[in-house]
Amino acid sequence: MTVEGADPHERASYTAGVTAGVLTRWPAGLSVSATTNPRLLVTLAALQFALFPVPTITLFLTDQIGLSLADVMVLQAAFSASVVLFEFPSGYFADRVGSRASLLVGAAGWSAGWLLYAGSESFAAVFLAEILLGASSAFVSGADRALLWVSLGAAGRSREYQRWEGRLRATAQISEALSAAVGGWLYARAPRLPLWVQVPTAALMLAPVLGLRDVPRATTDEGRSHAGRALHIVRFSLWHHHRLRATIGLGVALGLSTFVMVWLIQPYAQARGIPPAWFGALWAAAHLWLAGVSLVSARLTDALGVRATLLACCLLIPVGYLGLALVPSTAAVAFYLCFMTVRGLQGPIVASALQRDALEHDRASVLSLAALLFRLAFVVAGPPIGALVDGVGMGPALMVMAVGFTAASLLALRAFTRAHARATGPTG
Repeated sequence: MTVEGADPHERASYTAGVTAGVLTRWPAGLSVSATTNPRLLVTLAALQFALFPVPTITLFLTDQIGLSLADVMVLQAAFSASVVLFEFPSGYFADRVGSRASLLVGAAGWSAGWLLYAGSESFAAVFLAEILLGASSAFVSGADRALLWVSLGAAGRSREYQRWEGRLRATAQISEALSAAVGGWLYARAPRLPLWVQVPTAALMLAPVLGLRDVPRATTDEGRSHAGRALHIVRFSLWHHHRLRATIGLGVALGLSTFVMVWLIQPYAQARGIPPAWFGALWAAAHLWLAGVSLVSARLTDALGVRATLLACCLLIPVGYLGLALVPSTAAVAFYLCFMTVRGLQGPIVASALQRDALEHDRASVLSLAALLFRLAFVVAGPPIGALVDGVGMGPALMVMAVGFTAASLLALRAFTRAHARATGPTG
């Protein structure tokens, strides 16, 4: 467990706690399913990201419910706001009650959210479904990665985390790709059919969660209230620990630059004359590409180095946006792969850096805090971007985003590089 990059005062306080023995007492007599948990978490990711409605969801909302593109961005902002509201409390819940309990709550809510979505007929109904799905997603995110890290650590295999992170992401993306290919076909037959297929698929998430086993975790008896402990985690991660703060910032910048296009690529393709029946196949191809990049992320990082790999991610952002904006033919959709490449490369790198620097007993909380800030960024940026596209058109809006997201990503990479170049602090 390390406190590298932390403020000297915070490091001293933490080290004193370790010396006193209040942060490192582990429950005794509990067995750890260190080999089973990673495989079950991969299965959980496959089921969570089997998303039949996603490749046509924007079309469903605009053509079937009658919403504008700005309305769609508001709905996605509502989803993100729900994640923001529940993300950190759910991570804290996972740290204190258990990752398995958090995942059970998330899996049950995910099923209920899609059931509500399938029967929706209005903006209000979709809004409520997005809120429930966002809250459920929050209970899964953070808890799954924290359980993966401690499961590997219990088996003495922590160095394998980035590879397992890549496998987890690749499995999720392959699942999303295959379900997207089917979802596009289902939408062509009946626009609401992908949603009804999604409901039982989401319910299957409960099966691998029930098979998981919590790993014994560090306990703490610092005498702090829950509110005090939560504030301590936020203060430690975003103020005292320079490396954690810089890593979270980089993850937000790179993540937001690619996530926006997930919601714009469908109307972009439609405007270029691509039939909706092809959307599933295109979505599948993009996510299969993303899965492949995720699988080789660790190897590429080993070969090129972290900084060079992240710099390549930053440079792919303007290539993707300008390619989509300036190339007139339908083949321009191939530039969407730039964003898939960035997602596949940076995700495991950022997740590994967060896992290494997070304190053991607050791991899920730190991961959830990072996800919260990403979602909060989308809450702020998503609706104005949707309004920008509605107001000036797709092409000019993409060029504006090329400039803004490239600048933000390069600045975040600079901060990340500086923070990780500093002398490391003591370990406990």
